[in-house]
Amino acid sequence: MTSGERVAADEQVTQGRQRRNTYVVAAVVVVATAALGTAAFVGRGTVTSDQLLVSFALMLIPPLIGAVVALAFGRRLIRRMPPTVGADPATKRRVAQALRDGSTDDARLDALARREARSRISQRWLLVLFTAGFLSQLPPLVSPVRPFTRVLAVLLLLLWGGAAWYRWRGLREARRYLAGPPSQP
Repeated sequence: MTSGERVAADEQVTQGRQRRNTYVVAAVVVVATAALGTAAFVGRGTVTSDQLLVSFALMLIPPLIGAVVALAFGRRLIRRMPPTVGADPATKRRVAQALRDGSTDDARLDALARREARSRISQRWLLVLFTAGFLSQLPPLVSPVRPFTRVLAVLLLLLWGGAAWYRWRGLREARRYLAGPPSQP
């Protein structure tokens, strides 16, 4: 066995351990959440001792669904992460500067910036989500129910509005960058 094959085998073993550890942590979180929910019902007196197992089984369903969804979508999201995630901070800054400027002379940075721009454009649906969040805070803002609700609505309007503006600016930069010519090596 060569050293390259040995390194590949070690990486597979490490990835297997990490995957197994992830599943163990997810299982512990699911069971702990169900146990805490069941304990809350028992503490309030709404569940008797003969209904304890049924209550625990029912409390197990929502965190189990959440864990399955998180594990399935988490794996997909990791594969779709932008290419600059593992890059050093200087490279990230140079890619961000290239996107702001609209071009770069370095072919490697151009490739990274183009991948980052395509990633931003593929996530343009987030702009719709942020806008919907912004619009959802308008009714509590004008509601005369409680002053605290209005303060919270204003804070959430600022948060959703800032996130929408930041995403919109990133989309504009990405489209402008992709519209320009690629740099030549």
